[in-house]
Amino acid sequence: MNKQLKVKVNQREAGLLVKEGETFIFNYCSTDKNDFVSLAMPVRARSYEYSRLLPIFEMHLPEGYLLAIIKKQFSKLTATDDFGLLQLLAPSIKGRVHYQKNKELSAKPLVLDDLIHPKQEKLFDELVQRFALQSPLSGVQPKVLAKVENKATLKLDEYIVKAWGEDYPELALNEYFCMMAVKIAGIPVPEFYLSDDERLFIMKRFDIDEQGRSLGFEDMCVLQAKQRDDKYTGSYEQVAKTIRLFTAPAYKVASLQQFFKMLVLNNRLQNGDAHLKNFGIIYEDIEHVRLAPAYDVASTTAYIKKDIAALNLLGSKKWWSRPFLIRFGKESCDLTESRANSLYDECEVALKQVSTLLKERLLHEKNKAKQDVITHLISVAD
Repeated sequence: MNKQLKVKVNQREAGLLVKEGETFIFNYCSTDKNDFVSLAMPVRARSYEYSRLLPIFEMHLPEGYLLAIIKKQFSKLTATDDFGLLQLLAPSIKGRVHYQKNKELSAKPLVLDDLIHPKQEKLFDELVQRFALQSPLSGVQPKVLAKVENKATLKLDEYIVKAWGEDYPELALNEYFCMMAVKIAGIPVPEFYLSDDERLFIMKRFDIDEQGRSLGFEDMCVLQAKQRDDKYTGSYEQVAKTIRLFTAPAYKVASLQQFFKMLVLNNRLQNGDAHLKNFGIIYEDIEHVRLAPAYDVASTTAYIKKDIAALNLLGSKKWWSRPFLIRFGKESCDLTESRANSLYDECEVALKQVSTLLKERLLHEKNKAKQDVITHLISVAD
């Protein structure tokens, strides 16, 4: 393969990504300022050069489980370094930023009921076989991007389907109840489900709207010009600064309030994986840049008892109590003390509601692994 890729923005050719030796170079061919590939990379005549794949393009690369599957299947056929992986996945990458497609990949779609009400025990293994090469998803958890046909409209949607292994028993159940708390707290979330057998957490892709239009999405690694290996570096104060810097004026206040509530719940639920790639911004255009919906929220201390926060807050990685989080809200999210307390209370109400659901569930649960996860969630929510 030639070590170059044509990069498009909303179906228009925007530029060319090239690897020369150990240097990655991106040049815009468009002069339209709206054809930016990233908010952190405005259109200009001068090249963008990095010693590694530029963050906006690296964002599309798989990690962990998916990466291992793809490398196992394709390492004998093609290069599986970062550029090789990007070329391999390019035909399947959708969104505002996409690539020149040489060959369209397709797989028979499912219907949503197939995922929520699975009829076979090893459904996830089948999904991996069917969709692995069409799943440009970051994150180390076993996951795949499945194409789902809406029976009523015949429209194709995409859902991220997550499974779990022995190291993280009942992770789907864990994430489902944590995301339920986030939703009840009034934080925007994608549509999500738990399969009947509770082996799969299913979440609708949120960077494509109901009309099928691709939205821009960039995670905090991209916006802070960091590589995926740096996702645990930095601080939540820096994330708040990034939100203030990039969000549109009309959305700045709401985005900072949303981020504060997300941080409160990540602390209360003890999610030690709330790193830079698990926060992002979304936009239709430059006037509508806002904080993206919450995703990937689970209590990691259910598995790593002494886990700590993913990023620094107030100079330390720890679980902070209410007074310190209120201080963060005032100092970094531009909140008054009254507003910070009000938003915090909304999170507490959501946690109490979820705790009540969990306690009712625990009365009838006979599976030991599920009992353990539910008991832990109750302990952090109360």
